[in-house]
Amino acid sequence: MGREQTDRVLASLRYFELPLVAGLALGVIVLICRWVFATERPAPPAAPEPVDYGLLEPVSLVRTLDDALMLRSLLRAAGIRGTVADTAGGFAVLVFRADVARARDLVRS
Repeated sequence: MGREQTDRVLASLRYFELPLVAGLALGVIVLICRWVFATERPAPPAAPEPVDYGLLEPVSLVRTLDDALMLRSLLRAAGIRGTVADTAGGFAVLVFRADVARARDLVRS
C-alpha cells in the first residue's frame, strides 16, 4: 500500500510540466517582444550642413580625384583659377564667384 501512494505522488509531478513549459515559452516571447519593440534606437545620421567655401563656388561634383584634377586643368587652360575640395559626395571643383558662369559653360561642353 505504501508503494502505490508513492507512485501516485511521482506521477502527479507531470501536472507541473505543462505549466512550467508554458511559463518558460511566455517568458521567451516577452523577451523577444521587448527586444523588437525597444524604443532606444540610434538616431539616424544628421543631414550634412551646407559647406561654406568663402569666395569660392562649386562648379562640378565628380566621383574621383583624377576627374576633378582634369576639370581643374581644363579651367586653368581657359584662364579660370580653381581648386579641388574633398566632400562627402565626392570631389568638388571650386572657382571664384566671378568665373562661375564661364566655368560651368566649359564644364558642360
